[in-house]
Amino acid sequence: MTADLAPVSARPDARLVALHAERGDPHARLAGALADLEGADWGLTLAGEAALARQLGALLGPGTVRVDERLGVSRAALANVGLAAAGLDADWGGARAVWLAEPDERLLRRAERLGVPVIVDATLAPGGGWLTQGAAYVVYRCGVTLTGFGDTDLALLFGQGKAPAPAAPAPSDTAVALALRDVATLPLRLARIARTVGQLAERLGGRALLFGPTALLLPPDSAPDTPWPPGGVLAATRNVAGGVVLTPGLQDAEVALGLLRGADGEAREPGDPRRPARDDEPRSRRDRFRRDRGERPERPAAAGAEEPRLAPFPDSPEPDTARPDQPLPDGPPTRVTFEAPAPAAEAPAEAPWVPEIVLSSSGHEDPTPLPTPVSAGPDEPELEVQPPLATPDAAAPAGEAEEAAPPAALADLAPDLPAAGEAGAAPDPAADLTEEQAAIYARLREWRNAEARRQEVSRFIIASNATLAEIARRVPYTLEDLRAVRGMGPERLRKYGEKMLEVVRG
Repeated sequence: MTADLAPVSARPDARLVALHAERGDPHARLAGALADLEGADWGLTLAGEAALARQLGALLGPGTVRVDERLGVSRAALANVGLAAAGLDADWGGARAVWLAEPDERLLRRAERLGVPVIVDATLAPGGGWLTQGAAYVVYRCGVTLTGFGDTDLALLFGQGKAPAPAAPAPSDTAVALALRDVATLPLRLARIARTVGQLAERLGGRALLFGPTALLLPPDSAPDTPWPPGGVLAATRNVAGGVVLTPGLQDAEVALGLLRGADGEAREPGDPRRPARDDEPRSRRDRFRRDRGERPERPAAAGAEEPRLAPFPDSPEPDTARPDQPLPDGPPTRVTFEAPAPAAEAPAEAPWVPEIVLSSSGHEDPTPLPTPVSAGPDEPELEVQPPLATPDAAAPAGEAEEAAPPAALADLAPDLPAAGEAGAAPDPAADLTEEQAAIYARLREWRNAEARRQEVSRFIIASNATLAEIARRVPYTLEDLRAVRGMGPERLRKYGEKMLEVVRG
């Protein structure tokens, strides 16, 4: 069911509160209200992800769709309508669309230059206003965030201009009725989830990446899948390409931490005494008094309790993470940001239950603090993509992040030269190069950085500074010469060997 919209004066989130009581077709009401929330001209309700793929197939035509694999989009559903799902780490030219989550300005402009429409996946974070920033379509692959549970076959598609003709089945009346009932609390739920995600990101540090405002991306195999999908009211995890998506739902941060595997590789259930102790739980009269005053109870950690020991997150590319602290160059972003509700004492007495949406601007502070990014050493200004997150050891020498362990999928390209600061390694791998070798080294770095930007990956995936310095020192002229350089494994030699030799020859 599709709905063309007339201008409305009510705030989009305020309309959600009483949406279930409005008159008229329920499908049109749900699609219209959520399209208002997304800044769309039209909305289309569909019977689940397979129906969404069918509708996109009718809009885009057969071909290739570049998809952020962290989203867990159903490749089979796309294949059934003639759309082949491929990763983002290749040329986007000729693709029917790119399917992203939280894209930044640079990726939106890249797609615009190539003439490729952008699909933004707002399943876990509705109300982003991506259509006003250059996206062609916004999708909810399922209704788990709208209803709080993933047991309804419901998907939505939004866009601008003239509404398309429906090409896929509409959802059941029951699914729409549940969504109409539950979207009344959507802004409040999103605000609470975003607050809990901020707490978890602070607790886990470099062991977790922000994946939009309501989810975290953890290292691979750090938690088992939950029976229910991420995005609902229950804390949930899902293993995807490149890591594990964690959403805390409306549960406490400790419940979400209990889903993670401990040092022994076992998941911690909520009743497990080895779970992290709740540091806000009053255990004495004095603690209860401190809690009532808004202070944290002062006590040592509970015996036997341990924080989940996750491996530091690999230095994997983060191709489509929007940074709220960096305003877009063409003006302030217009995305809608759900803020945490104010304390009861500060809320207006007449309507404390009305959800609040604040339009973010260049001066607006995001309620969720971002972790400190890794310094990439002297090449930092040349890299457009921000490295993911800092490792737990904040005192690591500059350049060491470049030698960090890569994702498993890219392990065959990991440099094997010692990082700066290790025993026997020089702080600067190019310190002893001659003038001629330094010129070769500079050309190699320039090529390496440009190649990393083209592929949207970290520089170390192409080659480390130490590897490039060793190539400049040896001045190889054949592949056999290059094979002798430490750090040039078979896969790196196959992919970049000839190009490196061309750069060396000048």
